[in-house]
Amino acid sequence: MAIIPSQTIIDKPARWHAEFIDNLPVGIYRTTVEGKLIFCNRCLAKMFGFDSVSAFIGYPVAELYCNKKNRGDLIKAIMEKGYVEELCFPFKKGGGTQIWCTITAKAVFDNDGIMVFVDGIMRDVTGETEGMDAVPGHDGRERPTKEKLQGVLEMAGGVAHRLNQPLTIVNNLLDEVLSNLRPHDDNFQKIVRIRGQINKLNEIAKKIGGIRKYELMDYVGGIKIVDIDKAS
Repeated sequence: MAIIPSQTIIDKPARWHAEFIDNLPVGIYRTTVEGKLIFCNRCLAKMFGFDSVSAFIGYPVAELYCNKKNRGDLIKAIMEKGYVEELCFPFKKGGGTQIWCTITAKAVFDNDGIMVFVDGIMRDVTGETEGMDAVPGHDGRERPTKEKLQGVLEMAGGVAHRLNQPLTIVNNLLDEVLSNLRPHDDNFQKIVRIRGQINKLNEIAKKIGGIRKYELMDYVGGIKIVDIDKAS
């Protein structure tokens, strides 16, 4: 086993760190939320059959999944908790060979608290998948549409109910404030605009409460969300 002199580590930290990451026996990566690979080590490139890191960078990672929906499942799980640990999915290498990999990943947020990157580690566990945790649907099987619809209806009803009360209170308060202002007052038009936005929220809440069928639309990173305009 090669020993790296401590002085080398002090003098050339950036180079040593790069070599350290490249020599790890697990895949390390960073992707955008939309699914573009922007960093990885040699192990990950080799894992998916690429000759070099440079040939792999920029690759749309959704194409690596046997079931592209799994990418959406992963992003959704990370958005909910901020991280995931040892989730197992089937992937495909260049040429179509299937492999199973576990993913441990975390969200990276910008200054506004918006998730912009996913940093993660992947291990090839082909042949060792029994007993691994997985996001529901990792095997490509869909829950019955009836079950999905029931879940959406229950969630929609609860969300609409919880929204209506505070929106009603805000509307009443805005009406009270407007009654004490004259049209030429500086804040009159601002309050009118705020009430207009509240009315839009009322319409959204009404549509959510009126959902009657299961209709999806594309979002980001392979995620699909309920299309409330078509579903209500």
